[in-house]
Amino acid sequence: MGFTKIFFLLFSSWIFFGYAQEEVFLRNIRQATFPSMGFEKAGEAYFSPDAKSIIFQAVPSGEKHYQIYTMDLDAMTPLRVSTGKGACTCGFYRPDGRKIIFASSHESPPVEETKTSNDRYTWDLTPYMNLYEADLDGSSLKRLTSGPAYHAECAYSPDGMQIVYASNENGCMNLYVCDADGGNARLLTENSDCYNGGPFFSPNGEWIVFRADREEKHRLQLYLIRPDGSEERRLTADGHVNWAPFWHPNGRLVAYTTSKHGHHAYQIYLIDIDTLREYRLTYSQTFEGLPSFSADGNRIAWTSKRGDGTAEVFIADFELPLEFR
Repeated sequence: MGFTKIFFLLFSSWIFFGYAQEEVFLRNIRQATFPSMGFEKAGEAYFSPDAKSIIFQAVPSGEKHYQIYTMDLDAMTPLRVSTGKGACTCGFYRPDGRKIIFASSHESPPVEETKTSNDRYTWDLTPYMNLYEADLDGSSLKRLTSGPAYHAECAYSPDGMQIVYASNENGCMNLYVCDADGGNARLLTENSDCYNGGPFFSPNGEWIVFRADREEKHRLQLYLIRPDGSEERRLTADGHVNWAPFWHPNGRLVAYTTSKHGHHAYQIYLIDIDTLREYRLTYSQTFEGLPSFSADGNRIAWTSKRGDGTAEVFIADFELPLEFR
């Protein structure tokens, strides 16, 4: 038997074993978005409170910027809820299911587009990106923040009374918390030389998880902080890029994206915020990231290139590993 055939058999066996490991806790895996829906790519999906719909971002065919969409998971027909202008990111449902928020630059004056980096794990900090609230169909659009800075990466508190987000309005990327109507914004982190972003309230509202590159530029790690800015502590401390954290509804576990297996194949892990014990959830040789859970913890959504190589939203039924029950 030739070396090439042996290598192929070993590689195929590894892939099969990896996916078999996934199926212990990721069951009924199915792809939710497709290029045939008119998208170049799609990702960063979050469930509605009743888990019947998702909100996500996608680049329309022939375009270069993300727009925000919702989709009923039975009908599987995407609905664009952003204006179609500018760039968009970070859609999220209000906990009562009656409103959505997202970030958009559609009201930006003509400005030259800039990029923070072409690096494989950084992203654009689009100027004049502001937070907007809307009805579920995108109507009744209301701007919550204003100005030329980047305001995005937003999520509601469990009671729907507050929004946490990231902004560089003070010259550096920091976290802010404001009331649900955009008022009473207050600075949560006060770092002058690093990035802080991707925040989410814990299910009980007592913590906010986020990512930051405190030690080395772009070398993101996970942190916790109280909503009043106190008791900040670090969850991960390694040489990898750890980002896109999201709470499991039990409030003890956080799913996140990591480069532990290389930048060509980011994977999803769970971490216990008390013991710091970790568990791998995805096994592939391509990108797996941006995980989120339904409110009851029975479903998980994430972004993956495991299909045809383009970034798409995938959904599965979720069961906690035995070690974390």
